[in-house]
Amino acid sequence: MKRFLKGLGIFIVLAGVGVVSAFAVIALLLRQEEVRVPDLAGQDIVTVVEMLNQQGLQLKIERRDPHPTLPRDTVISQTPAAGSGIKKGRPVRVIVSLGQSDAQTPKLIGENFRKADIMIRQAGFFPGAVSRVSSANIERDLVIAQAPPAGSPLDKGGKISILVSSGKKSDVYVMPKLIGKRTEEAVGIINRMGLQHRVVYKAGGEKSPAQTERTVISQKPGPGSPVTVDTSVDIVVSK
Repeated sequence: MKRFLKGLGIFIVLAGVGVVSAFAVIALLLRQEEVRVPDLAGQDIVTVVEMLNQQGLQLKIERRDPHPTLPRDTVISQTPAAGSGIKKGRPVRVIVSLGQSDAQTPKLIGENFRKADIMIRQAGFFPGAVSRVSSANIERDLVIAQAPPAGSPLDKGGKISILVSSGKKSDVYVMPKLIGKRTEEAVGIINRMGLQHRVVYKAGGEKSPAQTERTVISQKPGPGSPVTVDTSVDIVVSK
């Protein structure tokens, strides 16, 4: 019985050693399958294929983009990054240059935004977003900035966005109450505010004792409305 137990103990020890050894071999093999990703940026596609084959990796081209400096068929960027650990047989994704684009964006700054729209279309592009901002120095409706900038490579059919001046920022006033005032007084108030105006005469119905002829009976914009210097005020006056 003692011999049996002794033999069984030796068997268990040997089996344990075998299992540990097997795990160690598997771990070593897994580590050996991992390689470092080479730096592919700026390399031509033929060289890239050779470099990846040497490492046991695959090449996958995600897309091709125009580039202002890199020649055609040159790698712009890669995933995973250079120096990253990766298992053999895995793909490395790259973006490849199409070279410089033959189409370049026109200069739109300083042009009227309507003319800029025509220039964009004539160049083979499409208008993008049009934003406006007030400016104390640049006239209304002139292009202040553009994206992409003038001279940038852009594929035909691409979009160009522009920033347009809305001119000087107008002061905002509160429209006073003109109803009940005599015409001359109401017009004087409008003129002092620097607003435009139009007087409409209307034959009134039955008047109250407080009303007299040539009195404002309605106005547009109404009292309390926000107005600027380019606002036109309509006042209706009784005959």
